[in-house]
Amino acid sequence: MSESPSIRAVVVGGGAAGFFGAITCAEALRGRGSVTILERGANVLQKVKISGGGRCNVTHSCFVPKDLAKRYPRGGQALIGAFHRFQAEDTVKWFEARGVVLKTEADGRMFPTTDQSQTIINCLTNAARAAGVELRTGCGVERVERRSEGGFRLYMS
Repeated sequence: MSESPSIRAVVVGGGAAGFFGAITCAEALRGRGSVTILERGANVLQKVKISGGGRCNVTHSCFVPKDLAKRYPRGGQALIGAFHRFQAEDTVKWFEARGVVLKTEADGRMFPTTDQSQTIINCLTNAARAAGVELRTGCGVERVERRSEGGFRLYMS
């Protein structure tokens, strides 16, 4: 029986989307490959730290994708498909499964009950660590080229 080839995935950017994508990829691979986040800066999740005035506005309590897309005047139509694949409710469940409870404010914005962005930062970094995601800071990517033999080549700055 032959072993399936190991997969190497690289996520460019250590923000919330990068972390979420890397965690999801690593969990799907289940040890059959590696996932690395490359972050140009010295620190990751910097925008998470300051979002929502330091409380981290995680999502919105609007759980109907079409209604949620209306809240995005520029690009709402393009987001409908994504909102159907992974809805705000899925985001809430994802964080709850990792011990982070969210609360809904009067305007529909959802924050961790701690009112601290560090709660979300800890959740994402702990989930990445648990999934085996490697994190490399100070690693900017200048460009990406598709290789004729398959895969990609990254040029670092």
